[in-house]
Amino acid sequence: MDQGEERLLKDYFHELSLEADEVSEVKLNAAIRGGVFNLRHVRMPAGRRYSLGVLALLAIVLLFAFPWIGERAKQQNAQNPLAISRNWGEFEVFRTTVGSNLTVSSALDAGLVQRINGTSAEKNGYTLTVDGIAADQKGIIVLYSLQNNNRQAQSYGVALTDKNTVYPAMRNNYSNEQKAKPGVTRGYVIWTWDRNYMELPKELSVKAAIEDTVWQESSSLQRVSYTAEISVPLTLDTQALANTGETVHIDKTLSIADQSVEIKSAYISTTGIYLDTNYSPGNSKMIFGLVSPHILLGSGNDLSGLYSKQTLTLDGRETLVFPNDNTSKAPLKLQIDGIIAIDKSAQELIVDTDKKQIIKGPDDRLRISVDTTVHRMVLEYYQPIEKRSGQSLTVGLDQTVKDGTGKTHTLIMLGALQVSYRDSANQKNQPNKYYYNLGTENLPQPLTFKIISYPNPIKEKASLTIRE
Repeated sequence: MDQGEERLLKDYFHELSLEADEVSEVKLNAAIRGGVFNLRHVRMPAGRRYSLGVLALLAIVLLFAFPWIGERAKQQNAQNPLAISRNWGEFEVFRTTVGSNLTVSSALDAGLVQRINGTSAEKNGYTLTVDGIAADQKGIIVLYSLQNNNRQAQSYGVALTDKNTVYPAMRNNYSNEQKAKPGVTRGYVIWTWDRNYMELPKELSVKAAIEDTVWQESSSLQRVSYTAEISVPLTLDTQALANTGETVHIDKTLSIADQSVEIKSAYISTTGIYLDTNYSPGNSKMIFGLVSPHILLGSGNDLSGLYSKQTLTLDGRETLVFPNDNTSKAPLKLQIDGIIAIDKSAQELIVDTDKKQIIKGPDDRLRISVDTTVHRMVLEYYQPIEKRSGQSLTVGLDQTVKDGTGKTHTLIMLGALQVSYRDSANQKNQPNKYYYNLGTENLPQPLTFKIISYPNPIKEKASLTIRE
């Protein structure tokens, strides 16, 4: 497996560690990438989509530990100047929709969102309007309205596309059940570019698909059709994007647990703060992610925490994405609480699925379940209490597997993730279970896998200044 494919697979397992409020966003993007705009798209019922809906998404990276949103919101409300309401003019109707999203609300406060006129399209009683946009070198904020002139609320999804690409959504206001109710439904999305901004096409489209009917095809599958697919064109001035934002060249290396984490540069702009990072090839450990990377905005005791929830991979570089306060020029300081890593020598996992035995693994926290068969491997991970606090719980394996004869196989083994939390009443250590489909062949034993994601946080703080 080449490095590009391995990175995509790592991205999948990282994505599984999103917080619960982010799962619906991931499911939507996965559905879009899997053909949400195709009629009669096959999908799982709602209960199964929760665990399997993320499987089509292999490009957005995330393997971080986050503080709870309530704590962050409390900190921002107490110390952030954005707590002071500012008039948004024509966009005032979006205030409830935008809510506490710092990046979007501050862009509106700063007057960075441009009103778009005449950008509507209608079909079957639904009208999609792009009300405002704000673009930079890394992405675009879109405010939209969806008018439903029908009597019934319908589920819908929104995507940014060109002829060949569906762009990844970084933030939106979706709930678990995205509904276009009779009347006007307003929303926003922050989309990130999947390439250098100078390579973007001039013509893009904001596309909405309104679900029509769902009917049962079998015990495990449902089919969906769409009553309307509406596209609104957008023209992008890539030359103007060159003048957006501020690039800060950092070129410093942090030492965390004797491993080198390189911080290259920061791009600070309308859609967020983008921090280019790199893990030194000379590290003795394989770093899968960072523990709670965050930026402190402000100085002294007047600080707000901006926490990363996404990593982009572009041109071989990993970029941490943080919210941005577009109304502030206060100092910015990066803080990292540790790394998620194991020794490179511990990446080999050797399993005999016939005997239900792990011959070689990274530690004794990873075990094989009695539910394992020749066609499905079930691993159990027992998270220690001292390492439980908010850390990502993901065990990821490369798709390239070597059987007992030395022959390699590429398996479509992405499986459902079942997370079982610790029983706080009696402190029983309930494992987190991971399922891997091994195909239909009876592979000669034992099987050798490469671990590309493992929840082993090593806590050690490090920091550096981004902006004075």
